[in-house]
Amino acid sequence: MRPITVVIVFSLCIALCYPTAANDKKKHLVVAAGKAAQQVNNHPWSYTTPGQANTNCTGSGTVNGTATDIGYGTTNINGTVNTNTDCNTTYTPPRTTSGNRITVDNAAWVTDVATGDQYLIQCTANWVASKCSYLNDGNYKADLEGNNMWITGMKGMKEMTAKYHVLRFIPSGRPPGVATVASTTNSVQTSTAWTADETYAWQMYRSISAEDKDYVQVFCAANPKGAALLPRSKVVAGQGAEHALDCASWITAKSKSQ
Repeated sequence: MRPITVVIVFSLCIALCYPTAANDKKKHLVVAAGKAAQQVNNHPWSYTTPGQANTNCTGSGTVNGTATDIGYGTTNINGTVNTNTDCNTTYTPPRTTSGNRITVDNAAWVTDVATGDQYLIQCTANWVASKCSYLNDGNYKADLEGNNMWITGMKGMKEMTAKYHVLRFIPSGRPPGVATVASTTNSVQTSTAWTADETYAWQMYRSISAEDKDYVQVFCAANPKGAALLPRSKVVAGQGAEHALDCASWITAKSKSQ
């Protein structure tokens, strides 16, 4: 009976564990944002409430008459009726209400740092608190599935993910075996053993100022599971962070780069 128990447990693990990985059909990558554009769209609207009229009437009257009994159970009645009627009409004219709804299209070219593939992506912000926003220059974590790409970045002090639509794709023709991590002074090539989060964290670290690098080293050493908000000068000034560097990814990337 012991071998049967092992087979049952093993089969159960396959049934429960395999779909979790299989259901993740997204491609995880790091992209560098390039040329971007923004367009404001006006959507004027109006509606008209029809006019209406209400009429109220009041009336009063008097009846004057005489009755003559002619016998045999018959009575003749002759009279006059006087009435007075007053009517008042109230008219409400048609009323038109108008306004304008504004949407913002945000488009940008992004490049997969691992393969060099380029994507033209776009999203539309339909309201003020929309996650869709203009992409500044820099590197972002991204997930790709079909014609949709999810970009993760900082909006103020909060990390947010926005959904973009892929409008155009230009393959680089470069095999995806090597990921190039660029900096202002040189470049480093990393093998496919690097995860997208590690590549993103290491490339960001190499592109920040010396002051921010010192801050990352101190902060991540004390908070290995935290996130360093950058640039530090803007965070201290209360202007909000532009990027959040994941310490765990940076620590593992640093060890692989040595």
